[in-house]
Amino acid sequence: MSKRIEEEVRKQTYIENVINMIMDGNSSDIEQLGEDGEEDEEEWTPQTMHDDGSSDSSDEEDYQDESVAQTSTEVEIPTTTQDTIRKESVKANAQRKEYRWRKIKYQAPSIDFIASVEEGTEDRCDWTPYMYFKQFVTDEMLEETAEQTNLYSVQKEGKSVNTTAKEIEQVLGMYIHMGLVQMSSVRAYWEMETRLPAVCHVMSRDRFLKLLTVIHFQDNLSVSDDAKKDKLWKLRPWLQKLGEQFLCIPPEESHAVDEIMVPFKGKSHLRVYMPAKPHKWGFKMWGRAGQSGFLYDFDICQGAENPDREKSEVGVTGEAVLKMTSTLPAGKNHKVFADNYFTSVPLVQHLKERGIHYVGTIRMNRMKHCTMMDEKELKKNGRGSMNFRVNQENNIVVRWYDNKAVNLISSFVGTEPVGNVKRWDRKSKTHIMVPRPAIVETYNKFMGGVDLLDMLSALYKFSFRSRRWYMYIWWNTVTVAVINAWNLYRRDQKKLNPKKKPVPLRRCGRPLSSPEETPTPPRKRPSCSVPLDVRRDGIDHFPTWETRQRCKHCTGNHFSHVYCEKCEVHLYLNKDRNCFCAYHKMK
Repeated sequence: MSKRIEEEVRKQTYIENVINMIMDGNSSDIEQLGEDGEEDEEEWTPQTMHDDGSSDSSDEEDYQDESVAQTSTEVEIPTTTQDTIRKESVKANAQRKEYRWRKIKYQAPSIDFIASVEEGTEDRCDWTPYMYFKQFVTDEMLEETAEQTNLYSVQKEGKSVNTTAKEIEQVLGMYIHMGLVQMSSVRAYWEMETRLPAVCHVMSRDRFLKLLTVIHFQDNLSVSDDAKKDKLWKLRPWLQKLGEQFLCIPPEESHAVDEIMVPFKGKSHLRVYMPAKPHKWGFKMWGRAGQSGFLYDFDICQGAENPDREKSEVGVTGEAVLKMTSTLPAGKNHKVFADNYFTSVPLVQHLKERGIHYVGTIRMNRMKHCTMMDEKELKKNGRGSMNFRVNQENNIVVRWYDNKAVNLISSFVGTEPVGNVKRWDRKSKTHIMVPRPAIVETYNKFMGGVDLLDMLSALYKFSFRSRRWYMYIWWNTVTVAVINAWNLYRRDQKKLNPKKKPVPLRRCGRPLSSPEETPTPPRKRPSCSVPLDVRRDGIDHFPTWETRQRCKHCTGNHFSHVYCEKCEVHLYLNKDRNCFCAYHKMK
């Protein structure tokens, strides 16, 4: 019995020591104490407990029960505290990988691109612009939009607008034509003085404006609360299916990741202000585009999704690059380009591990322990001077001085071969040749994919005013779909008939109407040429009031209800102008 009491005393002392060390907060002592405890546990073996709670020894059951209860109580108190301290200790001791930068010769890796097998190019040899567009905006998307539009009109107004997928398609076609021929307002396309047949002959004005107010993509009543946490839940079905269609096209070798601004000045919790952009107010999107301007992947920025989450080593903008490149196949030696807003050394390494190479400008405060030649020293050496460092992962950082110093990082291209670029020298007032490293030339060549997309989108975009802010994003996706269709056509044309010049974007015909349903041209009015002897005989030329039409005598755009029964023509007549008299006057 004395031996059992000694064992219980040793056990009690051990538990008290654990509690005291935990309350002191010394994590290293806790680990050391845990190691000592393991040795003690080998010497001390507790009594075997049966399922009913009784022990092998029948003596002093009351004492053992009290001791076990006390032990469980004392251990239960510090358990949460110990877990918390361990988590904080792991978080404090977790050190990010440190990179060592040295000035050594850079060995460029093998970067031969493994292109994906592209199928269907020969099948598209006879495709029309309409068929290229339907590659991305499918019949399924249009039918679902028409169905949700009818449902939303019933929920909003109590009756359905009875629209169809073909009518939604006509709305898109009218929108494209409005972008080609810009006017001051939507109603101007139906006014007599400025009417555009490609718009006004497809659909009436009131029907078009009615559809603009009820176009919908998601049932408001069937969406769960978890789905509504997505700030774009009303547009999510369209965005998801359109993104899937973009990803069906085999990717190019080089891709640029950058921001895309959708202009918007109304009220929305997603609107941002970016003073350096041409459109300072609007919705910010992340986009990955090829060198041709084809947008492969995109995502609308919704702000901080989880502010309490621990920050990653690549940062928020670096995570955007990882998300945009997650749809790229790994191990194909794709090249990704981005500016200093996204670039960091861990990001370059993350992409490199997936077989994706990276080039981008970088901020020096994101490169710890990397000492480069100062900008003043580079300026003394003259334009074209450069300095570089290489880390243990074979990534190179280059600082090149032109008008000012610029810093670039790469995982596949360095300073060699050094080329020359023409620059204007203010002092000598002549053009001079400035040395330029290969990394700068590569970055300038492949970085402009998203900028090219922005330029093409702004050419023929008509802006509708709407109280529903997400409609601005939807119209932008329609424009991007047209541009992607044109880029796909150019790619096919280059493979099938490289000598033939591709059709420009503006002259691609009517991309959003099927060839078999092209609207017939408007019926021309029969010409009524009145003989001069009848016109000027001065007999029975009585004016009547008829439907308003264009004046026969005026050269301008004057319309009148006054109608000559004998000559069967409309003539303008009011207090300021009398075409009725001038038309019948004898010379």
